[in-house]
Amino acid sequence: MNKLLKHFKSVFPALLCVLFVLPANASKSSSKSPEFFIIDSWIGGFFVGLAKTKEKRWKGAWKRANETAKNDLRIWGGLFVSDTNSSSGKRFLEVGSRLTYQGPQTGIGFFMAHFYNTALCKVNKVHYANGSTLLNMNVGWTGICFGNYILAKKNCLPEPDNRIFQHEYGHYLQSKRMGFAYLIRVGLPAIMSKGNHDAHPVEVDCNREGFLYFNRIKPNFQNDSAYYDKKGWDFLYNPFPDTIGVRKTIGKNTFQYLNYRDSLDRQKIASLKVRAKWFDYAGWFAFPAPAIIGICNAHKYNKEQLKPKEVPLNAVDSTPPPAGH
Repeated sequence: MNKLLKHFKSVFPALLCVLFVLPANASKSSSKSPEFFIIDSWIGGFFVGLAKTKEKRWKGAWKRANETAKNDLRIWGGLFVSDTNSSSGKRFLEVGSRLTYQGPQTGIGFFMAHFYNTALCKVNKVHYANGSTLLNMNVGWTGICFGNYILAKKNCLPEPDNRIFQHEYGHYLQSKRMGFAYLIRVGLPAIMSKGNHDAHPVEVDCNREGFLYFNRIKPNFQNDSAYYDKKGWDFLYNPFPDTIGVRKTIGKNTFQYLNYRDSLDRQKIASLKVRAKWFDYAGWFAFPAPAIIGICNAHKYNKEQLKPKEVPLNAVDSTPPPAGH
């Protein structure tokens, strides 16, 4: 996780600038069709395949070129996929929200997806899952989510039981809920987090979103009796604070377990919800206010997270008792 944070702390400021450069050049780029970019990806993939294939270079180059071009096409298609678990009306609104209400993070995710596929040729395959677009990639860090674009390492699969997908999809759910406030309330604070990253409020809220969603759409999702079968929510990898749930120990691992079917546990998990503030939205009317507000939010979260915990002590009065006692 530290490697991922270090990587995106250097990249994120440039990505924020992209949000303001793209609209200015929209009229110039509108004449360029998606086919131009797909051909560009095919050429890039061809040369990478030619360079990396040790035997049968031309065959390897052709195969890599076709895969990269296919990935490019699916990245474009990712703008319009929706969650099949929702009604037709909600699916329509989901796509509309992605192109408007979630526009900033969608733009960054779309840009990054093409960059890793076309320029770096790091993408193995592009999956559509529950309205998200998951890029399975050859990278050293775990994963990151912008809008509905999830960029993750190759062992991240589009399955509810996959621990990486569980968490990253939670970020997409945050994006749908917060819209314009997502980068300010979640993105920057997460990237600038200090201390235990998994315990950061926005990361815990992300787990809350994913936990509730997958339990809602998939009957019998949980499986706490056999943690090592890798089914259900991964409480060890995607943890909850020790203020809620029940402490469980399986083997050498200890974690907080929540029962979705227990109404009391559902009430407790609601307390973990991170809500966007009005200024998270208002900041977009004045650049560079979004970045400044995001940094302030990050500073506030870090200050709270790094605050020393007060340990209650049993005070012992060492003053001698008065005479006669």
